[in-house]
Amino acid sequence: MRASNVFYNVMTIIFLVLTALWLGIFFSVATGSMEPPVFAPPDTAVPPTQFVPPTLTASPTATVSKTPFPTRTSTPTHTPTDTPPPPTLTPTITTTPAPSGTTTLTPTRTLVPPTSTPTKTPTPTASATLTLTLTPTGPTAAPTDIFPFRVQPSSIVLRENSAVGCEWQGVAGQITTQQGEPVRNIEVRVHGDAMGVLSTLSGTNLTYGQSGWEIKLADAPNNNRYQIELWSGGVQISPTVEMVFPNSCDQNLITINFIQTRPF
Repeated sequence: MRASNVFYNVMTIIFLVLTALWLGIFFSVATGSMEPPVFAPPDTAVPPTQFVPPTLTASPTATVSKTPFPTRTSTPTHTPTDTPPPPTLTPTITTTPAPSGTTTLTPTRTLVPPTSTPTKTPTPTASATLTLTLTPTGPTAAPTDIFPFRVQPSSIVLRENSAVGCEWQGVAGQITTQQGEPVRNIEVRVHGDAMGVLSTLSGTNLTYGQSGWEIKLADAPNNNRYQIELWSGGVQISPTVEMVFPNSCDQNLITINFIQTRPF
């Protein structure tokens, strides 16, 4: 057992010596103090071939002959010449004297006065078309203010009765006091040359007011004369008013109002 240990000890010492030796060599090679004998190339090694660049030989210079471009010769197509402008022609007016005995006529403008336009005659108004005549009653002429009722002139109007059309002609109105209060149950009488007496009471047609009235005189327009007046208890209480229609569908109605001026 002891012999085995000696053997191992000797081997260990040998390996340590070899290791120290190799470390020394390695240190010398690393520091450059010696070349490694193991890795040095042998003397018979062929040195590397050095590359020699080829020599460029200059070729003979080629002579380039330059051919000049052909010269373009422009041939003038027109040779301008200094031609003077044509002379300016000045017209010459030759006045030939008129032969003796010739008369030159100068036109004379005649002013014609404008023709006057005839003035259109205005159509008379409705009030102008009516013919109203106040006729007092009794054998002796008496003033009209004896009647308790009188006609209101501004109320007399000719117009169309659009509610019935042209197949109608008549008269209408209302009766009031001076304060405008309605007066009812007053008899309105109308008579004419071609008809008898027609009558109605105030307040029977409210179309013309609270005391309105209306009387149809014909079935078509005409130009007959009519008289209208107010009555009460067999006594005439207003002057008689005469009316004439213009025989027109547009003026087939006459409106006329009466006003009470005093008690009766």
